[in-house]
Amino acid sequence: MLEQGLQRIGIDTGPLHRVQWTRWLLILAAIGFAAFIGTNAPRTFIAGRGGFEIFLLVVLLLIAVVLVFYRLELGVIAIVLSSFFLRFSFSTGSASAIPVSLVVSSLVVGVWVLSMLVRRRVQLEPGLYVAPTLIFIAISLFSVPYSWLILRPDIFGNGGSGRSGLGFTFVQLGGVALMILLPAVMLMTANVLKGERWFKALFWIVVIVAIPELLSRLGFFSLYIAGVALRTGASYALWVVALCVGQALFNNSFPKLFRAFLLLIAGLWLYYGAEVGATWFSGWMPAAVAMMFLVFIRSRPVFLVLLVVAFVLFSFRADHYIDFIWNDAVTYDSNRFEIWQIIIFDLTLTKTNIFFGAGPAGYLPFYETYYPGNAWVSHNNYVDIFAEVGLVGFSVFIWLLVTTFLSGWHQRNDMPTPFLKAFNLSIVGGFLGTCFAMGLGDWHIPFVYNIGIPGFDFAVYGWLLIGAMLALRQFRPAMQQHVKG
Repeated sequence: MLEQGLQRIGIDTGPLHRVQWTRWLLILAAIGFAAFIGTNAPRTFIAGRGGFEIFLLVVLLLIAVVLVFYRLELGVIAIVLSSFFLRFSFSTGSASAIPVSLVVSSLVVGVWVLSMLVRRRVQLEPGLYVAPTLIFIAISLFSVPYSWLILRPDIFGNGGSGRSGLGFTFVQLGGVALMILLPAVMLMTANVLKGERWFKALFWIVVIVAIPELLSRLGFFSLYIAGVALRTGASYALWVVALCVGQALFNNSFPKLFRAFLLLIAGLWLYYGAEVGATWFSGWMPAAVAMMFLVFIRSRPVFLVLLVVAFVLFSFRADHYIDFIWNDAVTYDSNRFEIWQIIIFDLTLTKTNIFFGAGPAGYLPFYETYYPGNAWVSHNNYVDIFAEVGLVGFSVFIWLLVTTFLSGWHQRNDMPTPFLKAFNLSIVGGFLGTCFAMGLGDWHIPFVYNIGIPGFDFAVYGWLLIGAMLALRQFRPAMQQHVKG
């Protein structure tokens, strides 16, 4: 199995057939490793973690390596599972830690790139999104050394730790890692997934955890075993609603009872967000946007009925929505527009550089210097990206968003099966919800001084699902004829 995977990425496995004793060596190594775990794990501690946790992490990473070399598609699945279930992290010596999902993503993307280099065939599947993705990654890489050229000693200091010293350099490196690895995961997924079963696997993984995760958030269920825990993050509601509603509305190959069950799951998540977490707009409004888009595509009359029902519900509970939800938003978030105005029109335009920005998290030291005691992060992906990579990088990012949407939209009628058509439209809806969510928070590209590097757990599966949508281009008739030709 492993040999087939190695051959697939271009590595010669001939010597493995000539050295039969390696099989016995692996068996003995596995027995020795198991014995070592049994005798030492209970009393071993590394970086504050128990030995069993460390050894379990090593085993899981070794399994991931083997699976990735066997089939890159399994690496895509491993990224989703690690972001959902593995709560291990690696300390960076600062407040932020590196989650396992980031390590797994780096491994899978690295093997993908290595496989192309070994085969001497560096080639990407064509698409409107390819150029802006590569350019945005390049600009993000360029933003770090460029920001060092504009940093003022009176603001950033001369070494040491903290935001204005050597520690800030590490913060920037963490920020740029998020900015390049997340688009790289999308690009890799768009080029790796080849069969319908992989898209079905992604759908089932996201949907299966919906009920236990909802019970967990309500306090009825909890899973934590040696660093393995179910925790999906803020954007999960968006994607589970989009996938469930999309399949229920557009996949007539599913039984009607199951489609009704999917609508029930989506309804429960929307109810939970709009009632239990009503004041947390980014936790449920993006999901509502995705749902309304899918309903609008499926049936204009039903869309209008939903609007009327929403208006009626609002009318009956106007006091609740105005006095509780709206007033809470005004109390805690009324300064956001002022923050955005300062970051864009003062710091970026006059104190850093309008064309290339201040680099990852680079505007914050300027904010602290010119507005002492009032420095805030933006809680807005668009503002962050504009401040970090300037007008040039921001324009490329908008180009990326537009071409990603157009790629999914143009292929909506070209899918060969009802499931794939529904999957494509679901991700298009989820993508629109993501674009809306970016105006409410920094969940798509986590900001290192807000949710931090651990936010990679909650962002990566969104990028991966978008990449899966882009991979559906292979099923378009024109592409299939091109491949056959």
